[in-house]
Amino acid sequence: MTTNQTARVLELLKRFNSGEKVCIDVLQNDAMWFGKSEKTIRRDLDVIKEYFPESFDLIRGGKGEKGCYKAITKEIFNNFLDQDTLALMVQTFNIAQRNNILESLNIDENDKKIINTKIKKSKECYEFVTKPFETKKQDVKLLREMERAITYKQYITITQQEAKGESSYELKPYKILFINENFYLVGENANEAYPFSIFRVTNITDIVLHKKTFHHNPDIVDFVKTIQTPYPKYTPSFRKHLIEVVVEVSPKKAKYFKMKQFLPSQKIIEQKNDGSVLFSFTVTQEMEIEDLVKKWIPHMKVVSPDSLREKIETDVRAYLL
Repeated sequence: MTTNQTARVLELLKRFNSGEKVCIDVLQNDAMWFGKSEKTIRRDLDVIKEYFPESFDLIRGGKGEKGCYKAITKEIFNNFLDQDTLALMVQTFNIAQRNNILESLNIDENDKKIINTKIKKSKECYEFVTKPFETKKQDVKLLREMERAITYKQYITITQQEAKGESSYELKPYKILFINENFYLVGENANEAYPFSIFRVTNITDIVLHKKTFHHNPDIVDFVKTIQTPYPKYTPSFRKHLIEVVVEVSPKKAKYFKMKQFLPSQKIIEQKNDGSVLFSFTVTQEMEIEDLVKKWIPHMKVVSPDSLREKIETDVRAYLL
């Protein structure tokens, strides 16, 4: 590196560290870079990237910010961490502590002490009655492997604990979902008979990443975005096969459904004079909404489809016998 380039790189580091935005076209009018080509400026930036790969990022999508870069500095974090955000993060670490995740993370011991102090203070205001999510220490390592496979679109083989022992599956991993307080890995199954599969992370005992890579199926990418429960059923061109379920909620409980969406597809379709409300849900199969209906009996009844209403009635009769 020449002396002049050393000075330019040090100046860039100084600007990044102070939270400044660095734009190539602006630098070309700066005294240190005046007359330098875009290629020369990019070489200066590449020097920093070589030694500090995560030091700065391209600003994407901003109007008039083509070729502009910014570093994530301590000051940005200070602005981000207002009281509300800090409270939320403290609760996240509280969850991590309850599930032994904190001990498995590569965090400096002094930082852990600070975090634990914040957690201790938060307990004066919050108490978790139910366990926020289930996990094992090993799950953290498995999640990291899943993240890598998803990022680089690598085939994986997972081993899962089942009732009859362990079974292995080859999978094209698409996403890690957080549903009903549990993590699930979803993806395209190499077995053509089951083109889409969902696996509960806590049941996975091992993951092997393969060098072989894959391309996403756009229909499955779209399907993953619509998943609402741990019981989705994928059929090619799935949107043609979605089922609309209509339920009636009694006046006593309708307010709870107005305040909260129990599934993302929930919609109000009619408010009756007696105070009861008709809601619709769009699901991939009736099983997705069975538990919700049963949970709210006798204040919820299925209006349609008939097959779901009859299934619920049969299950209730069997329970009462």
